[in-house]
Amino acid sequence: MAARRARGWQALRRVDWIAAALLALFALQAEVASRRDSVTIDEFVHLPVGLYALYTGDLSRDPINPPFTRMIAALPLLAHPPAFDPPKGTAHWSLGYLFMQRNTADYQSIFVSARRAIIGLALLLGFIVYRWSLDLYGRPAALAALALYALTPDLLAHGHLVTLDLAGALGFTLTAYATHRMLARATLGGAALVGAAFGLATLLKLSGFVLVLSVAAAVVARLLDRGAVGPRVSWRGWLGRLALMAAAGNVVINLGYGFDGTFAALSTLTLDPKGSLAGLAARVPWLGLPFPKPFVEGIDMVLNVGKEKEPSFFLFGELSSEGWWYYHLAAFAVKTPLPLLVFFALALVAWGLGRSRGSREYCVVVPVLILFASNSLFNSLQIGARHVLPALPLLIVLASPWVADALAGFARGGGRRVAASVTAVLLAWLALGTGTVAPRYLQYFNEAAGGPAGGHRALVDSNIDWGQDLIRLREYMEREGVAQVDLAYFGRVDPRVYGIRFVPLERTSRAEHAVVSATFLMGRPYFWFLGGQMRWVPSETYAWLRERQPIARVGSMFVFDLR
Repeated sequence: MAARRARGWQALRRVDWIAAALLALFALQAEVASRRDSVTIDEFVHLPVGLYALYTGDLSRDPINPPFTRMIAALPLLAHPPAFDPPKGTAHWSLGYLFMQRNTADYQSIFVSARRAIIGLALLLGFIVYRWSLDLYGRPAALAALALYALTPDLLAHGHLVTLDLAGALGFTLTAYATHRMLARATLGGAALVGAAFGLATLLKLSGFVLVLSVAAAVVARLLDRGAVGPRVSWRGWLGRLALMAAAGNVVINLGYGFDGTFAALSTLTLDPKGSLAGLAARVPWLGLPFPKPFVEGIDMVLNVGKEKEPSFFLFGELSSEGWWYYHLAAFAVKTPLPLLVFFALALVAWGLGRSRGSREYCVVVPVLILFASNSLFNSLQIGARHVLPALPLLIVLASPWVADALAGFARGGGRRVAASVTAVLLAWLALGTGTVAPRYLQYFNEAAGGPAGGHRALVDSNIDWGQDLIRLREYMEREGVAQVDLAYFGRVDPRVYGIRFVPLERTSRAEHAVVSATFLMGRPYFWFLGGQMRWVPSETYAWLRERQPIARVGSMFVFDLR
């Protein structure tokens, strides 16, 4: 007995080391990418706002994005504070420009330090994926889940940037996992923890509020599950637990904002005049909601942002001002590696046919369904697959036992070796696709979308081109002996910060090296130097370049000879 127990502990330690190695693999890939990617559009503003919040305690800048993830990213900077002394009340984009101007010499290294905090959050998310798969299916599945996690390009792409997307996925997954554990015992303490996780998720990224629907749906599924293991609770008992979750979540959100403006009259809030909350304020201006003022204003912005007259959304070669209800489904389909899509599809079909491999798998599936449904119905900002990034960790958990069982076929022999071989080929395909594009993970598209070379014809903006290639452009210019380029750059950072000499690209340019970002090339409007100053560049401004053949590709940027 003692010898068997000793062998068991040795096996446990060996498996734990494998898990640690897989997390280290993710961290290594993310660290390299963090050094190679220049500062992206959202990072440009997120880090200064986070540092500003730490310095002043003002959490109201840019309420559509809660400051907490940004504050976490800014924490490493306190050890060696950068030059930054903005007047109180400075607008959020102005904070970004001020921070850049004051820290030009160390700009990239400052962001690399901050990005490590996000890598830490990504490792925590990877651990939750491992732990949930371990609880549901055992250690082989948990290791399979962690391997898939470490090789997923979109998780690597956003797991090293000072943005809210990875943190949002962390909060989403943590809440779903807490719900799964709470439903097993149905304790009041477990319900309070679910509420606290929901509140934390919402503080990390405002879109976490859709978790209200997924938690409620999971509770309903548990109530209807006649074969559920655990204590039987009446519907009144579940209503009480839901109320406790809501109360706990509300307390966490209010604590996060320091009860700033809680129950403030709607008439005192800054609301979109065309939004539903403004309509409510017109009818009952005295009404106060039990949430902080910046939080309510942020929710209002989430519900109304992106509704522009000019066509600004791009999908499969078409520009639109309204967008498409299926945008995020399509974006997910082309940005996710085909081997993962195969694993996910098989796991979802099996679940739909009632072939669950673990208890309460609806806690994994239902949040994914609600995430896509809520984005289709309510998210009018169609600029990236990153808005459905939380689906990836959950689907990886769901697929993990099928991958592990298939690979076990090598040991079982017989016909199972065929399934094992196919699975091994798919895993090798996944690793090869991710390794080939590394460390340019934002540029990843699967083969059905044309791969990294052709993905710009399917999606632009943060799916491929977020301003992350200035370092690569500088290296290209040095390698080719190019002193100056005519440039149309999709980003907020002044390229001169990275040592790039340029003049703004105009229709009249006759430069040997004209460089344009993929997003501008495909017609999406944004800010850039035009007519001598930074201003809004209308859609299709650089469409004339699509008639020409580029002479080179620098990440998400195309080089043309216009002579």
